[in-house]
Amino acid sequence: MKVVCRKRWMCLKTLLATVLLWGGMSQAFADTTDARCDIHLPGSDKPSAQYLCVFSQRQGYITIERDDGVYYDFTPVGDTPGNYKDSRGYPVYRQSGLGQKGLIFKLQEESVYVYWDTSELE
Repeated sequence: MKVVCRKRWMCLKTLLATVLLWGGMSQAFADTTDARCDIHLPGSDKPSAQYLCVFSQRQGYITIERDDGVYYDFTPVGDTPGNYKDSRGYPVYRQSGLGQKGLIFKLQEESVYVYWDTSELE
């Protein structure tokens, strides 16, 4: 199918509207990936448990679903990156320490280490 534009400005308007529509739609989808979640209890440097999990992030909101059915839902708080609250309203902090290997989330009762490489559990 060939589209012929008789008025150049109309074609540009249509093209711009299409790009804005598709660009806006792509932001609505979440980034989701399989991961490995290590659970650390306070004061422990070794995980108390390891699970396959699914990590998802959309517009700053984070969800993590472990294969044992535990589900984390983090909502961003304020303008400082890395500050969240969980579904019960308790503070959650994203911490550094894993570099490109993953992310750490410190909750009130545990820390969740999210690793992008799942091969250790497969």
